[in-house]
Amino acid sequence: MQNVLAAIAILFYALSAVYFGIKFFLKKDKTRTLAFLFLLIAFVTHALSLLVIGLDHHRFPAATFTEAFSLLTCFVILIFLLINRTGEMDAAGVILLPVTIASIILYVIHQRIDQAVEPVLKGGWIYVHIPLMILSVAALSISCILAAMYLLQEKQLKSKHPAFFYYRLPSLEVCEEWSYRSLWFGFFTLTFGILTGMIWSRYLRGVFWSGDYKEIWSVITWCLYAILLHGRTLSSWRGRKAAYLAILGFMFILFAFAGVSLVTKSYHSF
Repeated sequence: MQNVLAAIAILFYALSAVYFGIKFFLKKDKTRTLAFLFLLIAFVTHALSLLVIGLDHHRFPAATFTEAFSLLTCFVILIFLLINRTGEMDAAGVILLPVTIASIILYVIHQRIDQAVEPVLKGGWIYVHIPLMILSVAALSISCILAAMYLLQEKQLKSKHPAFFYYRLPSLEVCEEWSYRSLWFGFFTLTFGILTGMIWSRYLRGVFWSGDYKEIWSVITWCLYAILLHGRTLSSWRGRKAAYLAILGFMFILFAFAGVSLVTKSYHSF
């Protein structure tokens, strides 16, 4: 059942990507209605496929990297749907949808046959900690994409002859505002994700802090975002500087999410 739902999600994400692409490259605004409709259908079936995984195996659907990656992109699409109701950020769909399709395909190819629940995935706090951490990465992903769009749009505006992207990307004000809001939300969920992780560690291992590399990198990333938000609040860390720092912070959180497990051993499942 989950593979059927995944296939339906891939189909409608692909259709949505085509219509968002037509809108972006050919400036056909009338295609947005179908693009949004297909995206909504794809998101619902994507979320249902993850729900089926959880119900079938009696655990949270993030036991492996591919499951967590699929859940991450599902959260990213949810945030995108919520903040893009006016269509100002449709250009982001050209980037997000192919990545989302790839995440589902990776899960289908690499789904686990042995679904035994590991001890690290047991305990009530797991159902709070993991969603908060993945949701934080999703929000910070949106912040990073909008920061990159800000830099690209700024470059277009400073050129004497604004070209292709100038007419297709959101305004600087929209990019900065929603990048900042997404950053705040990501930082908030990251904070509570780390705190619930400490409680989970106390329940599982008897200590609040294990010195695990994923824990260390998560705290390093939290500090970087705290400095960025402090700088934006109290000084002139806005515009280009804030955009570069948002992108740098996302590189750190991405490494904490996926890279740490590739280069070090961790008691985390991925």
